[in-house]
Amino acid sequence: MKQIIDINSWNRKEHFYFFSKLDDPFWGITTTVDFTKIYLLSKELEKPFFLYSIHFLLKCINDIDAFKLRIEGENVVKYDKINISPTIGREDGTFGFAFFEYSTDFNIFMQNAEKEINRVKNSTGLSFSENTGRKDLIRYSALPWFAFSDMKHADSIRTGDSVPKISTGKLIQEKKKYNLPISISAHHGLTDGRDAALLIQKMIDAQSLL
Repeated sequence: MKQIIDINSWNRKEHFYFFSKLDDPFWGITTTVDFTKIYLLSKELEKPFFLYSIHFLLKCINDIDAFKLRIEGENVVKYDKINISPTIGREDGTFGFAFFEYSTDFNIFMQNAEKEINRVKNSTGLSFSENTGRKDLIRYSALPWFAFSDMKHADSIRTGDSVPKISTGKLIQEKKKYNLPISISAHHGLTDGRDAALLIQKMIDAQSLL
């Protein structure tokens, strides 16, 4: 489900029209977030960190309204629920796109995600499906081979794309802490640095409640 935003009464009206006219309306930040609790819980519960951390990330994203906004034609809409489309690697070195539907129940989320991982690993090419092109999602990629301090996301600047992109890197262990590099790229007509700060703080605060 989604609702149409009344742009004329929206407090971001001028921001939206200004940044939407730019050749590249996407902005991005890269930082590290303490994911110690999520890492340790995934080990304690014997759950894959990849899926456990994605589920946690989605939970936080769904609490931030700005990351639920999308541009559709002449409209700005806000989705009720945001899912995720991650890249899944194959043994031959290629990858394909998957679709993980968000559920607050991690076990349901994991069951559906594992089926989708199996679909992609047993396909070829980019493995597009009817769901991977949806707008009610985050495009996500994990780069577990190295930590990073900066990143450039591929963007469809002139196609009207407004889907945020998030990537994470290799966990950085510092004594008893595990920090996760995270890169966020989003349309500036819909989001700004304050929204990224809210998401990062949400990830920190939500772990303290686990």
